[in-house]
Amino acid sequence: MKKDMSNLNTKDKILEATLNIISEEGFQNVTIRKIAVVADVNVAAVNYHFGSKDNVINEALEYLMIQSKNIFKCLKNTNEAPELRLRTFIDKYTKNLIKYPDQIKNLIHQSIYENSTKNKFQEYLEMEGVELIKATIQQIRPDKDDVTLQILVTQLLSCLLFPVLLGDRATEIFGIKLNDPKKRNAYIELLIKNVIQ
Repeated sequence: MKKDMSNLNTKDKILEATLNIISEEGFQNVTIRKIAVVADVNVAAVNYHFGSKDNVINEALEYLMIQSKNIFKCLKNTNEAPELRLRTFIDKYTKNLIKYPDQIKNLIHQSIYENSTKNKFQEYLEMEGVELIKATIQQIRPDKDDVTLQILVTQLLSCLLFPVLLGDRATEIFGIKLNDPKKRNAYIELLIKNVIQ
């Protein structure tokens, strides 16, 4: 499925194309020629901006991490009620997880098996992301102590990540496909209900 990338600069087109190929075909099927076709640029442009397939893949994953971190910004919007901020965050975060499942699995794999180094998204979660979620939940549920808030954040993120880790097996096992907007919205509403009660 080709995404409209006409409003992006050449470098971002290449990064988006790389992420799309990884999502649809897996890391093993990424080639510079395929990236060029999907991005609607020539091979020389890919080589000029990145130099190699490995470099473009690494930068695409970095680009994804930046997009993922930007999702957390909605939790800072104090003009909205905390429950609405949380709902917006969960919706955007879930859509991002569904859009880039292989890349998310790769980031999680790095966190689990390459524990000598942290990826930038893991660092962001530790430094700010988890605290933003926790603070938002605390605004909704000021009666909860710190340990309970930490558990709620863990449950929330785990419930969002687990179906992505299972991939198609989640649908086979549980019968729910989060790509379906109606089912995804029901899933999100139940998560929110469990968090704010």
